[in-house]
Amino acid sequence: MRGRRSFLLGAAGGLLTAGLPVFAMAPRLSARHAYVGNLNDTLLAMDADVAVPIASVSKLITAWVVLSAELPMDEKIRVTDADMAFSKHTASQLPVGSIWRREQLLEYLLVASDNRAAAVLARSYPGGWPEFQYSMRALITQMQLFSFDFGDSSGLSSLNKASARDLGVLLVSLSLTPWFQKLGRKSSVGAKMNVNRFAHDPSVGLVAGKTGFTSAAGYCLAMAEDFGGQIFAMVVLNAPDREARARDMNELRRFTRQQLAAPR
Repeated sequence: MRGRRSFLLGAAGGLLTAGLPVFAMAPRLSARHAYVGNLNDTLLAMDADVAVPIASVSKLITAWVVLSAELPMDEKIRVTDADMAFSKHTASQLPVGSIWRREQLLEYLLVASDNRAAAVLARSYPGGWPEFQYSMRALITQMQLFSFDFGDSSGLSSLNKASARDLGVLLVSLSLTPWFQKLGRKSSVGAKMNVNRFAHDPSVGLVAGKTGFTSAAGYCLAMAEDFGGQIFAMVVLNAPDREARARDMNELRRFTRQQLAAPR
């Protein structure tokens, strides 16, 4: 707890290192917020302690709440008009009236970033959305990730916020879960490809991750990658477009590899 506490409260802004030598030049990024680290080391923090909208990166927490509740994965759930309304009538692979196992809904949530799947999972949670939101806050409080806030289960709400650093801590923790590891590299679900382009790149040791976009959040991406047995989270928030987001992430990956290769 003491190590994680100091990790969470590390200095904000600029290039930060803890326990590793500075070897690479700080990457040039288009994103406004970025973070690289794990539960022991912070390699980079760029305006990383400000709570900002995170769009569909929120779906990582939605999945975590469902898994933590140990709800039956084979339970069948029907999609309703309320789910369509709660997800603001966004496009979905889940027609109203269709029936899906909870496990399938989770796959659509993380692989296809389906907003309706997020709505169904929250509504079908014991106690509905109020209890789901309470469980979200309880889990985040338990991990001392106090920058998080929520307005819905999908990330469409501009109330869904977190800092880049807290997202990194969350991702490293989730990457230790076999279920997240399995879905991180899943190439498709149904007719929908994985929305994270890095899931399709065999050169990337992707362990867990999620993309996001809204006009309030800009283009976001949070990933955990295995670098030769060491897992580091890399977070990019509020990049100007999809290609800039990918370039920023590749810069963070390059920077991390160079830092880890530096003599100690």
